[in-house]
Amino acid sequence: MKQLPFLHDAAGRRGAVDSSMTTATPAATTPAVADQRRPAIIVPVQVTAPEEIARQCSAIADTGVVDVIEWRIDPVIASIAHGRSGGCGAADSQALAEAVLGLAGHVSGAGLPVLITLRTKFEGGTADVSEDVYTEILTTVSAGLSESSGLSEVSGLSVPTAAVTWALDVEIERRGAAELIDTAHGQGLAVVASHHNFAGTDSAEVLEATFTTMAAAGADVAKIAMMPTTRGDVADLLRATALAEEALEIPVLGISMGQLGRTSRVMGADFGSCATFAQLGESSAPGQIAVADLAGIVDRLYG
Repeated sequence: MKQLPFLHDAAGRRGAVDSSMTTATPAATTPAVADQRRPAIIVPVQVTAPEEIARQCSAIADTGVVDVIEWRIDPVIASIAHGRSGGCGAADSQALAEAVLGLAGHVSGAGLPVLITLRTKFEGGTADVSEDVYTEILTTVSAGLSESSGLSEVSGLSVPTAAVTWALDVEIERRGAAELIDTAHGQGLAVVASHHNFAGTDSAEVLEATFTTMAAAGADVAKIAMMPTTRGDVADLLRATALAEEALEIPVLGISMGQLGRTSRVMGADFGSCATFAQLGESSAPGQIAVADLAGIVDRLYG
């Protein structure tokens, strides 16, 4: 199993938490070293109010077992769109991106690496935006977060970014995904290419092709999440993940959602998955396990 490329030193951070030290300052560019078989644990944040974002991110960091915060910005976009009768068009993309950037400091204050995800309605998210608006928002957000510390200037807006590592989720099915990946890399952000199917599980051939397409597009991590209807679907997803992990040079992440897919969240690392998603509060996908429960299992399995 290959490690996520944007981890802090998870082993050092956990050791500091476990020994009741008052401060723990992880090295922003040091990958996790505790056990190369151990998957990273990612927890999503989906709230939209600034104070609540900060509170949830702080609570996630305080667990001492989470490696990455996934900041779901589609609820922010959806909340803004709800207040506009005409929805969110291309002319609004700059304002939407600036609204996201204005909240960045509330996320980065927790000190964990942050994966920024704009999940569209195409793939089960809450943001009803066109492909062009999707690209424009993420392009502007990437530019605003290109500096790893201090203030970044975006169209006259000073954005607090703190000394954290930022990564970007890019839906590989969106038009211009490869170009968006290149743009994010140009701003110094790692990219998780993603593909979701909430209605079923793609065929083995499609799963293999999707993983390959993500790697060919230049992604740093290839992520696929499927909804199983049979145990065979779960087995197909895990097999495709294992084959992709062996064939590709980048880390892969395969998730089978729902109650039926729990094996992929608990034992996914045995099949090559570099990470697993857990919940603290509201889940972002069916079948996510409470972070305390999942971390306990993962630590017993992988150390």
